[in-house]
Parts: sequence; C-alpha cells; structure tokens
Amino acid sequence: MSLQEAGMNTTLSLLDTPLAELRHALHRSPELSGQEAATAACIAGWMREAGAEVVSGLGGHGLAAIFRGTAPGPRVMLRCELDALPIDETPRGDWSSCHPHVGHLCGHDGHMSWMLGVAQRLAASPVARGELVLLFQPAEETGEGARAVVRSKAFAALKPDYLYSCHNLPGRPLGEVSVRDHAFTCASRGMIVRLSGLCAHAAHPENGRSPAMAMCRIMQGLSRLPLQFADETGLAMVTLIHARLGEVAFGTSPGDAEVMVTLRTESDDMMKALAEAAVSLARSEAEEDRLGIDVDWCDTFDATWNSPEANDMIRRVARQQGIDCVELPQAHRWSEDFGVLARDCHAAMFTFGAGEEMPGLHHPDYDFPDTLLAPGVEIFEGLVRQHLGRG
Repeated sequence: MSLQEAGMNTTLSLLDTPLAELRHALHRSPELSGQEAATAACIAGWMREAGAEVVSGLGGHGLAAIFRGTAPGPRVMLRCELDALPIDETPRGDWSSCHPHVGHLCGHDGHMSWMLGVAQRLAASPVARGELVLLFQPAEETGEGARAVVRSKAFAALKPDYLYSCHNLPGRPLGEVSVRDHAFTCASRGMIVRLSGLCAHAAHPENGRSPAMAMCRIMQGLSRLPLQFADETGLAMVTLIHARLGEVAFGTSPGDAEVMVTLRTESDDMMKALAEAAVSLARSEAEEDRLGIDVDWCDTFDATWNSPEANDMIRRVARQQGIDCVELPQAHRWSEDFGVLARDCHAAMFTFGAGEEMPGLHHPDYDFPDTLLAPGVEIFEGLVRQHLGRG
C-alpha cells in the first residue's frame, strides 16, 4: 500500500508543521499491529528531515532514529508505539480515522507525536554527547512487537544504557506524572483450554463423553485459583473471558468445549507459578472425565519492572519543570510489552495524566488531548538533556 492509499499526508514537513497537526495526520491514518508500513515510512521521512540516521525493519515495521553527539557518552532510548486498534471510533473534527474499524484509541498517535516533538528540538539543538535513539515500536497491542524488535539483528547495536517510555492515562489530572519503582504494569497472558470428548445422541448421552462437567469445574477452579496465592506478595488474577460447549444442536450431547481466561500478576515469577497451577488444574479435571486436553497461550506480556535509578531521573525532571509527580501505591493492572525491552538496562515507564473527564483507553470516544503534547515533549527532552546535554 502506498502512503497516499493509506491516507498519509506526504506534504507535511516535520520542522515546519505544528505538532498537533502532525498528530492529526497520524490519527487519520491508523494501521493495525503488524501492518504499520505506511506509518513507519512517513515517520522515517520525518526523522531523516530532522537529521537522524534511520534503521528500519526492526521486528517488522519498527524503526529507530539515531541522533549522535560529538563526545562519548551513554546511549539513551525513548520508545513509542506505531499501532492502532481494531475499534470503530466516534468521529471527531477533521482528523477522524480514514479506515473503518481501525482507530488510534489508545493514544499511540500522541505517543509518536511526543517523539516527533523531541526530533524537532534536536534538529535545532543537537545533543552534546552519546546517542539518542527514538524507537518507534510495532505491534504493542498484541504483545508481539517488543519481542520481535529484540530478536532483530540490528537491535543488538542499539541496546540502550537508559530507556524511557510513557503512556497517557485517562482519569488522572491532565499533565500529572506518575511513577513507581519495581513493578509498574502487570504481566498477563491469555490461556485457552480445549477439551475433547465424544459426541453422542442427546437421548443417550451415556454413549459419549461430554466435557460439560469438566468445563464447569475448570471455570470454577481457575476463578478460585488466585486464593492459593493470597499469602504471596503482589497481585494475582484469573479473569474468565469466554467459554463454549459443543454446537447448537438439541439432538446432540457435546463432544468438545473451550475455556478462555486471562492470567494477570505483578511479577514474571508469580506469572510462572500461576500459569503452572492453572495448567495442572485443567489437566486434572480433564483426566477425571477421560477427556483429551490441549492448552495454548496467546497475548503474552511480561511485567514492566522499573529501575529506581531511571525513575529518579524522571522525578528530577518533573520537579525541575514544576510538574506534579505521584508515587503509585500499586502496579497498573493493564499490561505493556515495554518490559521486554527493559531487561538489560536502566529503564522506566511512567504515565501522564490525560484528564479526569477523558474517556478511557480503547473507548470509541477517546482522543489523545493535544494539550498534552507540549508538556510530554518537555519531559522527554528534559530526560535527554540530563543524560546527553545540549550541543
């Protein structure tokens, strides 16, 4: 697909266009996870305009823009996300999505725009030392993008010493920064349990092996499973999201069933323990009724674990700019694949309040607030200057 076919405005200049207008251009042309080719091509052009070296093809359509200082120093990475969601949005202004059932309803258009704003400023005032890498990551919504980026051969030469990312947060005061040492967002994974028995006539169910009772026991058992971890540290949750038994046929006793749940914990170690317990429970119930069982996993996210050292830098920059910085009492329950990128460096994710009256993320009425663009750029540029100075 060409940039024009994707709805991208190729006439906009990064250096001469207001940031809100750039965000609106991105919002009009959303692309789903793994399909962000036109968005990445547009971003790459803007990054080259700012004087960056561009590395493409990271984990699919991901790309990195590299800005170098003239003196030795650390490598700092700022990460944002390219992808949109498969949701119909409520129309808004002249920047409504051009693509049916696809919309930037998580604010990734705003997150990209923060990076565009940083690039605008670096074009005018380069860093003095080290390297800044702006990472535009694909496929965050599916949990696949960060892993794919890390597996890319080119990423080995881009591994940062310090890594930062931010997510806007509806429901909190506009511009409020929130941080938390250690666990910041939860690990989560989708579990699919498939049971196979034997169909029979509904008049003679004894001639078959129905998975109905085992399915019910598995749903109840998995829902109660977190109680076994009550004395452990941190959150453990199992949420039932879907169940199916046989087919709609009143003359048939069912021969198969499917149960889907989401597991959620504050740490990866806790997730491993919870997942093992969930599999053991499901297999035990299937064996009791002589059923076949298959367990699959999907939408797997590691926990985001923040470095106190990186968090201290965020607190310092927020304090210098007179921005409220709130310490979160517990990790966010939602998940992010930032934790995959953050394993081997000083890394931290923080949240930026998007307004107390703002509809929630993934809501059809949600729209990243343009008033949050400038303060976000200020925070990110402040982090960059703390580490790399001003040329």
